[in-house]
Amino acid sequence: MSVYPAVPAVSRIDLAPDAVCEVYELGSRRRTPAAVRELTTRQVAIGRMMSTGAKDAAIAREFGLSLRTVRSEISALISGLGAKSRFQAGCLLVRRFG
Repeated sequence: MSVYPAVPAVSRIDLAPDAVCEVYELGSRRRTPAAVRELTTRQVAIGRMMSTGAKDAAIAREFGLSLRTVRSEISALISGLGAKSRFQAGCLLVRRFG
């Protein structure tokens, strides 16, 4: 589910990331957060870049990793946070680590 069809009059640049996360959570079916597994430092760093909208290839270049490794770390991050999507993982990560 994308936030923007739910709020068609608002564009992405009009909202702060926390506000976008709040709107997303309102549309989410999950009411309580899942138990969070321990994340590695690299997963948190990759997640922070991911939450800014960076593409997988840019993240791989930044950390000197292969694209396959970055995608694997993102998958581990999503499941570790108990998220349903990449966007939700970014929201949860921002809320947990700032």
